Amino acid sequence: MSELKELHVQVKFGAGVPTPLRGEALLDFERMLRKLTGQRIEVFQEKRGDDSRLRAAMTEQQRAKL
Repeated sequence: MSELKELHVQVKFGAGVPTPLRGEALLDFERMLRKLTGQRIEVFQEKRGDDSRLRAAMTEQQRAKL
């Protein structure tokens, strides 16, 4: 289980990146990492945790399909 805790990435956005784009960028980056590695990597915004409104609205089953 401790291995799963290590499968995350923290992203820090500059102030100039519009808030609505941040959630989409986090989701896209997570999808890309999962595709490249075959592992369930999660991507979070450094400052506030997960800023993805899209992902926050998803069920666990929907997130597992990413």
